[in-house]
Amino acid sequence: MQVDAKHSQNRQTMLQDILHSIAENPKPQHCVPMMLQAAQAVTDATGACYLLFGEFQTCIMAGDNPYHSDALEKIAKALPKGLHFNPTAPDGDSLSLSDYLIAPIYLSGAITGAFSLMLNRPLTEDDHVLLTAIVDGLSIVTLNAEVRDDQERAYQLTSSLLNSIPDPLLVLDEDKCVLLMNPAAEKVFDMASVEARGKLVTDVVRSNALMEIAQTKNKNLNEWVSESDKTFVPRTEPVHDSEGHIEGWVLALRDITHFKKLNRNQNEFTRIVSHDLRSPLTSIQGFADMLGTGMVGELNEKQKHFVEKILSGVTQMTSLVDNIQDAGRYDPETGFYEMSRSHCDLGEIVKKIVDNHLVPAEKQELKVSVNLAADVPILNADGNMLERAITNLVDNAIKYTPNGGTIEVGVKREGETILISVADNGLGISPENQKHLFDRHVRIARQEHKKIKGSGLGLFIVRSVAQRHGGDAWVVSAEGSGTTFYMSIPLDGDNLIGSQQ
Repeated sequence: MQVDAKHSQNRQTMLQDILHSIAENPKPQHCVPMMLQAAQAVTDATGACYLLFGEFQTCIMAGDNPYHSDALEKIAKALPKGLHFNPTAPDGDSLSLSDYLIAPIYLSGAITGAFSLMLNRPLTEDDHVLLTAIVDGLSIVTLNAEVRDDQERAYQLTSSLLNSIPDPLLVLDEDKCVLLMNPAAEKVFDMASVEARGKLVTDVVRSNALMEIAQTKNKNLNEWVSESDKTFVPRTEPVHDSEGHIEGWVLALRDITHFKKLNRNQNEFTRIVSHDLRSPLTSIQGFADMLGTGMVGELNEKQKHFVEKILSGVTQMTSLVDNIQDAGRYDPETGFYEMSRSHCDLGEIVKKIVDNHLVPAEKQELKVSVNLAADVPILNADGNMLERAITNLVDNAIKYTPNGGTIEVGVKREGETILISVADNGLGISPENQKHLFDRHVRIARQEHKKIKGSGLGLFIVRSVAQRHGGDAWVVSAEGSGTTFYMSIPLDGDNLIGSQQ
């Protein structure tokens, strides 16, 4: 009895050592040899083997193992769970002439490995209990190995993706500490990913504006300029777990330095060309006017017609140059125009535009009216910009409204906003065409408009002027029911009289 108790205690100690080894280091190369040696020692087996199938095949042996791993895998894959003595493959193959034991290792219903013993004696009931525990331990080790391999593959894939992205990326945990940085981010923030790992993002980015973006306190930062004068568009995206909870963040910085440079070059080129076109256009218009007034001699009807065509072309080119310059200057994102605010009476501006606007000869039956509300206050705004925007709206309405139609230009107050509207009863605009109507160089392709000249910049200028004053521009229209364009100017901030005093 004392011998059995001592034998049982030794086995218990052995199992405790195995469990401790698994807990300390679950890698198969560390704890599996101990488990195989324990199984071999307790059962007096001549050899033991652990075989892991699949892509990362692993074979660990103790003692003698005269058989090939392919044979063990073939037999094990045909077995259910449990301990099996001298099993054979479906084709009748066996491991050897000696007695042996095979226990398949199953994970998630699929066989992933096998344990085998070359037996030297019959097994006792206690041997069965111990071997079952060892097989369970090997299953845990196999599971840990597969999880570790999956994690390693995921980490390598993530690292490869991060390293292949040319824009700076930072991966943060839920406490906004840095987990990973790609090489582009290391260069921008002058810090290695290993050094940054575990640090708060505030200690890495060293920028108040970018820190607010990273902490999701400010989503309105459109651009950020680094210490090396590179321009980025920052964005944050949450990382969710399987239950939808946020467990981290990705801070991405899109490098737009090259595009900013191209845009500056384009704007500068446009400004120079537009400016240099004015001198020859003025010269052409001056000489054409002298021809038309008869200063260099009387013209016949055909010659007068040609002079009118020249002047019409010059007017169109001058208008195009004005629009190109205004589109570049007034653009709320890239424009270089410095607003010049002063007291502006929108009613007077609208009256002046309507009274002085030239209606084409072929549209003499077109009616243009003005509707001004009495409660519209004086604004602190850029009068030149507003006049250009309203002029474009009125000009568009006259060009695109058929003869005999009506146009109404209105100014009214709605709460803390001034609304400027230009309504017509023309052909209307489809919902599809309305989507991009305020973008650069967008014109509606319609048979009725084929002969109408334009650059597609007028409505872009209207929206830019509205946005530079803190407002917006939009359209309400339906095909066959006319169109109304709106421009809003909020009654707050710099738009109020005395706001800059």
